[in-house]
Amino acid sequence: MYRTACLLILLLCSLSLRADDLSGRLRLLYPGNEPAAVDERGFLEKKLENLFRQLRYTDKLDRKSLKNQVARIEERLRRDVLLHYDPAAELTDAFRNGTYNDATATLLYALTFEAFHLPHEGHVDHWESYLVVDPRGKHLTVRNPSAREHTPGAELTYRREYLSLVRNTLDEDLTALSPAEADAVFYTYYYRPEQRLTFQQLSAYEQYRLAQSAYATAAYDRADRLLANARVQESRPAFTLLERAGKIQLTSLERPDVEGYVSELFELWREAPGNRYFPAALLQHFDERQGILLTEGRPDDARALLTRYASRCPGGQAAWTDQLQLLQSLRLLAYYQEKGQAVQALHLAEALLAGDPDNQDFQGYVAELTLVGLRHTYTDPVELVREAEQAGRRYPFLLHHDRYADILLRESALSVRDRFAALDEPAALEALRNFREQLTAIPNGHDRPLWTLTAFVAASNYYFAEEDYALARGYIEEALKHDPANDFLLHQQDLLSRY
Repeated sequence: MYRTACLLILLLCSLSLRADDLSGRLRLLYPGNEPAAVDERGFLEKKLENLFRQLRYTDKLDRKSLKNQVARIEERLRRDVLLHYDPAAELTDAFRNGTYNDATATLLYALTFEAFHLPHEGHVDHWESYLVVDPRGKHLTVRNPSAREHTPGAELTYRREYLSLVRNTLDEDLTALSPAEADAVFYTYYYRPEQRLTFQQLSAYEQYRLAQSAYATAAYDRADRLLANARVQESRPAFTLLERAGKIQLTSLERPDVEGYVSELFELWREAPGNRYFPAALLQHFDERQGILLTEGRPDDARALLTRYASRCPGGQAAWTDQLQLLQSLRLLAYYQEKGQAVQALHLAEALLAGDPDNQDFQGYVAELTLVGLRHTYTDPVELVREAEQAGRRYPFLLHHDRYADILLRESALSVRDRFAALDEPAALEALRNFREQLTAIPNGHDRPLWTLTAFVAASNYYFAEEDYALARGYIEEALKHDPANDFLLHQQDLLSRY
């Protein structure tokens, strides 16, 4: 009895320590005792604890090898939490509406790895942060679900664009620098990929990424507040550079006579309608002013601003007014997405597409918003497929989109899993035959490896339980033909080779 009581006390202490660790991390992310900070900490703590329970008891994470623990954590987060990339997403948005960016995804992975005592370290490499799990051993890299390939050309482009900000902000002449010298300047004002970052530094990076997003939409005051939050955690030249850039932009927007300046540009343009400087300057100024209005939550005022600008240009400038309208539509599209107003965003994307039906960017907006909206609305896989097919009849380009492929493969894979789980072997084999046909007919899909694993592992597990080990191995080997580098499948293959 005494021994049992001691073990219980030790267990309670262990749980208390874990809770304290999580509480400390959340207080680092949301400091202070203001009601908003307390509410965010409480919300995030409940969601994370629920996530940890699912991983521990449903996914049985504690019983798995390190590689399989990492794979299962990635699968759970990608399936349930990290659904849609948004550069302006905040940490709690992942649990509220499924949106994330590289920084928030990295923090959620880090908090989860800490909960299960998986050693890891953070890095920032050009446009994204990521984690390395077991850096002294297996060295497993974990990136956000929308991570972009790091080709030398893409990295070079990113460095050049960033150096443009350095040049314009600090008024430095970088034109005569060699590539090596230019890279040295870049890393002076940015992160070095090989530098290991603590959790606190990653939390500062998250605020910096939000500041970058705010700066991109001309929300310079918000960017300044976010950078102040970042500097509480860490002092870094990248923060100072962006702060100075925002103040320069804000100063230029706060001219004492903004309307007089705009009126003068329009007057000069009417006197010289062929001059290309005036329409370009007015277009830029319009975009800056509408960015401020949208940041303040005033879309109607932004639309009124467009009407005023369009009515003041010289005659015969239809192309310029079209540019004005397009620029506002794209800004409003981003605004509606940021506010979670998916219906308005979709209607706007459809209006853009109606004006230019062959525009692949507009097709992409409509496809993404339509399919993500359907997935959030319809939880039943069969019903989701039916609705997606109906949308595909309206917009045939949806049929070639990765998310459409994921909807079909998901329904088919879950059908295989559920029929094997119900021990209905004939129906399960028929469902598996259909799934194979879909894998051949549908070559794309973001989550194709996940659904491949789901279907064939379900079949393998069924025949393993029936002690038909050869058939169980065969299904794993078939899955590996589709996803030869999958660690989980390779581990299963190794285990089954012993039977």
